[in-house]
Amino acid sequence: MLERSEAERIVEQLRYGVPPPERVRAFTVGRDVQLRALEQSLSNPKEARGSALLVKANYGGGKSHLLKVVREIALEKGYAVSLVVINAQEGTRFNRMDTIFGGICRNLEVPDRSQRGIGALLTAFAEAAGRRLPATLQEARERISSAGQWDYSDYLKSAAVYVALRAWVHAKGQATRDLVQDWFSNPENYRGQRKRLYSGLVDGLRGSFRDTRREWQFYAEEVFAFHTGGHRQAWDALADFHALALASGLHGLVLLFDEFEDVIQNLNRRDLQEQAFLNLFRFFDGDRFPGMSYFAVTPDFAARCKAELLQRGVYDFDYRRFDRLPHFEMEPIQRKEFKDLAIRIRRVYEAAYNGEQRVVLIDSELDEIVDQLWRVTSPDRVRRAIQGFVQALDDRLEPVSR
Repeated sequence: MLERSEAERIVEQLRYGVPPPERVRAFTVGRDVQLRALEQSLSNPKEARGSALLVKANYGGGKSHLLKVVREIALEKGYAVSLVVINAQEGTRFNRMDTIFGGICRNLEVPDRSQRGIGALLTAFAEAAGRRLPATLQEARERISSAGQWDYSDYLKSAAVYVALRAWVHAKGQATRDLVQDWFSNPENYRGQRKRLYSGLVDGLRGSFRDTRREWQFYAEEVFAFHTGGHRQAWDALADFHALALASGLHGLVLLFDEFEDVIQNLNRRDLQEQAFLNLFRFFDGDRFPGMSYFAVTPDFAARCKAELLQRGVYDFDYRRFDRLPHFEMEPIQRKEFKDLAIRIRRVYEAAYNGEQRVVLIDSELDEIVDQLWRVTSPDRVRRAIQGFVQALDDRLEPVSR
């Protein structure tokens, strides 16, 4: 039974046509076989090589909802997770992996922690030191920390991740951890702040570890840059996040990308689009990121991508790669399934207003409202139907007689 305060919060979220993030599965109806298949894709963690999946559904057909379902399942199964909404107009551009990296760091979550952001993963790694872990994970942790000396690492790929993790573990105050979190969450803001990062994360902590490199070497090796060298360090850092998740006793890192059609809609130069598609293929190839990735797209995504590139005169591109991308297509929910959803919403609504007010809505009236709402065709039908049903409940709310 829901507490009244939680039920009220859920109802307020449903007024916008979507369930709250932590209750997505409770408001997921139909598609049982497909949802089990999605869950199965997370049942066998792969440590050596990554894989990816296009999650296809029409506009308004629940792409974003399904990604949130995957997020919830992944957290329950013990993965670190990050859900990123691609939006070139707001700076999260898929042709620029440093901006994608920042988005991943801002939205990263770890099971059983309210903290959000890269700090959640770094804290999970630090706190796992006090737990009994399998021998293979203990060996990995020893290699990461160079047996606790923290002078170098031959295990992590990204020098930036090593510097950040080391600083996080040895932080002498919250300011150090805040600097790490902000640097990784907004790497573009630190392109001209190498000195600040060196002072705060290396030089100011030298009493805690032995690092023989001099200041100029950190700059020459571009330790603090995620935008150079074809964004290589951004890719390396993502691979390291997966490794840190495993070394923390988790199953790895799952990445979720919503609104991927932004690549077609908002990248207005063909070279930018080509780079974005190449980055997409790298996730599917598994050679850059060893975790699992999911991309929410429409069913005609591959056809639209090919048409867009051809229209821009791109002929020296391997268009067959789009057709080879593994995909998973979701069926739209039906009227009977929306009725099931309406019944669930009514139950939560009654819990929210239990006491001073009550909802007067018998089953026959619920059927009639569902019919009326479902007759309205719209690309955003489900969201609008949810909003309409909550409004119908509002209209039937009456005071309880004393």
